[in-house]
Amino acid sequence: MKSMAFAAVVVQLMTAGGAGAQGERATERQEAGDVGKELSSLKNELSSLSAEFNAAKERRRLEAERKKREEEEWHHGPKAPTAPRATPPTGGAGTPAR
Repeated sequence: MKSMAFAAVVVQLMTAGGAGAQGERATERQEAGDVGKELSSLKNELSSLSAEFNAAKERRRLEAERKKREEEEWHHGPKAPTAPRATPPTGGAGTPAR
């Protein structure tokens, strides 16, 4: 991605300084400062886009994980631990005598 941004800046610079650029050496220094600002701006934008991409990637991963969990629950039932089954009383009041 950095190479594409650099290529775009180079093309922009080449088209800006076409034929008839006589006696503009004083403005070249000023333009060099402008180019530095443009590069800095492009780097900031690239960092911002990279952060957005990583955040979106993480959201997609979490969403896929949630969907997978839901599908597993749909097919296999919830994975919550089941309560132990109640055992029948072995004696005491209310049991038949033998």
